[in-house]
Order: sequence, then C-alpha cells, then structure tokens
Amino acid sequence: MFTKLDYMKRVIILFLLISFCGGSTDSISTQSQQEKQSSQEGSIQNSEQESKQSDSNQESSTSSNQESSSQSQIIGLTLQTLPDIKEFLTNKSDRFFVDFEDIIAGHPYVGQRSPRPHNDAQVYFSNTDSRWREAKKASDYPPLYAVADGIIQMAQGEGSYYNVVDHSDSDPPWWHSSYAFKLQFAQNNGNVVSFLYQMEGYVIKDDESFFKDYLLVENGQVVKKGDILGYMYVPTQEEMVGTMQSSSHIAFSVMEKVGSNREQEMAPAIFTADVVEQFSYLYRNPREGWESTSYGNDWSRARGLPDSMGWYIGPEEHPFGGEYLDVVFYGDERDASLDPKQEILSTELGFKTENYIFNQHGYGSTILDLPFSDNSKVDFIVVTNGSPVSLKFIFTENDGKKREVAFLNKPKGMGYMYEHYVGFGFNSNTQLIIDDPENWGWSLAFVEGGTSVIIPGQTRTVQPKCPPGCPPSPNPYKLNQSKDK
Repeated sequence: MFTKLDYMKRVIILFLLISFCGGSTDSISTQSQQEKQSSQEGSIQNSEQESKQSDSNQESSTSSNQESSSQSQIIGLTLQTLPDIKEFLTNKSDRFFVDFEDIIAGHPYVGQRSPRPHNDAQVYFSNTDSRWREAKKASDYPPLYAVADGIIQMAQGEGSYYNVVDHSDSDPPWWHSSYAFKLQFAQNNGNVVSFLYQMEGYVIKDDESFFKDYLLVENGQVVKKGDILGYMYVPTQEEMVGTMQSSSHIAFSVMEKVGSNREQEMAPAIFTADVVEQFSYLYRNPREGWESTSYGNDWSRARGLPDSMGWYIGPEEHPFGGEYLDVVFYGDERDASLDPKQEILSTELGFKTENYIFNQHGYGSTILDLPFSDNSKVDFIVVTNGSPVSLKFIFTENDGKKREVAFLNKPKGMGYMYEHYVGFGFNSNTQLIIDDPENWGWSLAFVEGGTSVIIPGQTRTVQPKCPPGCPPSPNPYKLNQSKDK
C-alpha cells in the first residue's frame, strides 16, 4: 500500500522523465522533417529525370511504332488491300526496275496502233561488258528492283525459274530458256494489276534450276519498293543462242488480269517524268552506239521515237483507261498534246557525214531532185518508219524520155525498215519520188559507191550457236503459236 510520501516521489520522477524526453523528441522530430524534405526533393529530381527519360523513350517508341506500323502495313499487304491503279497517276514510282548504268538501250511499249505492235517494252544489256563477263556469282550481275510495294507472283510450277521460249515456227526451229515473275502492285475494279519482269539472255541452260540463284523472292512474298528481287543473267556473246537479231534483254510491262486465263498488257506508265526521260534518252542514244555488237534488231522499235513509255496505244493498253494516245509520257491528259512523230536524222544512218553527196529526212510524199552527174556510181541508205510507203527513181534521158525504177514498196502494217543499196548508176537528171501517204516519215543518205558503212544490228562478229544445231526443245509449243519476246 502506497503512502503519501511514495506518491510524491513518483510524481517528481515522472516530471523529470517527461522534461528529458520532451527535449529529445523535438530534436528527433526536426531531424525527421529534414530527412523527409530531402527525400522529397530527391524524389522530385528523380521523378523529373524519369519523366525526361520516359518522354525520350516515348518519342523513340513513337518513331519506332511509326516505322513498325509502316512495316506492318507492308507486311500485312494483301491482294484485297492493294492500292487502286489510279493512285499512280499522281504518285509515280521513282524506282526503275534496273539501274540505268547497267543497261545500254531499250524500247518503249509499242502499241497496237503503231505500224508494227509489240506487247511489252524492253531494256538491253551488253554482252561484252567486263562486269558481266567476269561475274562469278548471281549478285555480280545487274540487280532487279521492286518498282512499288507489292506481292510476288511466280509462275505455276517451275516456269518462273525455267521458261522455254520456243520458236518452233522459225526455219530452222530454235528455242532458249528464260526466267520470269510478276509484282502485283495495284488493282483496277477488283482486277489485280502486275508489273512483269521477264529475263531473256538468249541462252540454253541444261540445268533447269540454274536461274533459281538469280531470284531472291518466293511466291506470295510481300516486298517494298526498292527491294532487290533478283539479278539478270547476262551471257557472253560466245554463250548466246538464237539468230543474229537476238539481244539479251528484259521484257517489262503492266498487266491487268481480265479473266481467268487472260491478262491485258499495257504501257508501263507508272514512272516519274525523270525516269521516263532517262529511259528515253538511252533508247535514242544507245550507250555503246548503234554499232554495238550486243544488238540484234530489237532496238529498231525505238529508233527516233519521242520520250515515252508507250507509243500509239489503244484504250485497253492504257493502265489508267481512257483515250487512244499516240504518246504515253505522263499517263494523263497532258499526253494528248505531245508530238508523236518518229524522227531519224539523215546524218545518223551509218555513213560518215564527210562522205555525203546528198541527205535528207522528212514526212509525207515528196519529189526530190538528186545532184548526181552522168554515170555516177552511188551507194545509199533509206530508212522508213512506217507504212504504206514506196520509193522510185525517175531518170530523164538526153532525148527527154523518162525511165522509172521502183526499188522499195512497203505494204501497210510494216514498221521501221533499214535498207542499204550498193552500186546504183545515176545520170544528171534523176528524181526520187517518195510516196508516204500517212506521214510516217523517212530518212536517206547518198555516198559514192564503195564507201564504208556501219549497219546497226549487223555488226556482230560472233554467230550465235543456235539455230541450227539446237538440242530438241523440252517443251515445244505448237507451230505458229510461239511469240517473239
């Protein structure tokens, strides 16, 4: 039992303890607040740094996401999501399917309304270029590029890797192997529109898998514009087969699927003006000159043509639909105002200009007085661009009698023709009568007999091995069913 004295002692002890602990508590509280403030300031700084890092990461993530989204759109491309072909009216491709420094000549799509139609355009390669003669592997040869985002379509079976181009209706019959594929890049009213790549080196390869190394794509593969899709095998002249008129080339065009078993070929009018101008300059001014030994006669389809990707086409040959057009350059209404005339300068026919006696080029029917002396022996070249056209000389004898000699008569439907005449005799009263009722155009040059000449397409020193002597075709077409490419 506590006494009053015990109680008083306990009160005094409790008072002293409270006084002591109170001072300590204030000190601890102040220290705690300082640490808390310091911790909060650190937290704010860390938060700001984390926020900046987060913003940076977010920007990086956004950029990455955009690229990923763009890539995803390409990866997710399907035939149903291909763009409408009319988008290429204003959004032209600036990526030609080969590098211009790798080709030496070409010709545009020559349409059904031209004197001699051809259902694709072409680019040609040099068979003497050291780059290709010294090539060891597929990637040493000219690369092939995707002209747009799209989906690869390979031929059924092995056709893409080994396609037999058969000329069974030739005499003698012959053939060569090629490889091909298409890039499905657009649609038109639900029809798939493709870009054709057909590589024709004019060779025969016994190994039917040979060209597989020259294609980097597979059926159904989605590709981006500018992707390398494969390589063009360019043979040496010693390896080539065919005729003296053959040229190693790639055939290209735009094709619309218009039925289960039919496609409509069209002018490849999907490129920028800069690309068309480069292509046109090259086909008018071949890199190796007209005397190149790599040319056959294919190049003649382009000689003297205006800048274009298509010449004298019909409405169904236009990828964007519409009118009959004489020149396809832009692909839109501006093409209707372009001059379609084919002009071959008379100074560029194969003779040296210092040897000329007379030369002229023009359009339409005319009568020319020729400046020859009596008993002249003359060689001359005549180039005609279309047909019908006929030429004849009118000789006036000393007694006034006239003598007519017809020497060229092209029926309608014939295109470019180059004729070299040797050893004609003339007198001082000679006229040349040119009948060109449809104004296709002509070009001519006269020189003294025996003057040397370079004839384009006939300068090869190596005769292709085939024909004759071709091995039997592994996949012959029916006679008269083959189609020159």
